[in-house]
Amino acid sequence: MSWTFDPWRERPRAAAIGALAVLAFWLAIVWLRFPLVIAVALGGMAAVPLLPAFVPAACSVGPAGASRRGLLVTVQRAWRDVRRIDDVPVGLLLSPFARRGWRDATRALTLPMPAPRRAELRGLVRGLWGAHGG
Repeated sequence: MSWTFDPWRERPRAAAIGALAVLAFWLAIVWLRFPLVIAVALGGMAAVPLLPAFVPAACSVGPAGASRRGLLVTVQRAWRDVRRIDDVPVGLLLSPFARRGWRDATRALTLPMPAPRRAELRGLVRGLWGAHGG
């Protein structure tokens, strides 16, 4: 099963804020006149954490696990590596940790889901996780 999530359609205000924040970082980097290599590195570091806020994501789940493909990377998680699934406002969080903690921010996979299908997709993902390792 696969779906796409367009933040500009689902959460336009958050998408605009994320895009404007990246633009502000880039303008500050240009204004500070860093050398080109450093400017590119800083610009990338500023943009990467905010990309999910405004870049569409293609998500899929299957017997092997779940994945989310964005602009720069595809993140995959096998069902055997998922210890906990939590509802989050935008979809589901698949965590490799049994208990909620600060490490989820960097290690968990969030699957954003379109609002009209969110309940259906949450049920599907939970069912696949339960059938293949949860």
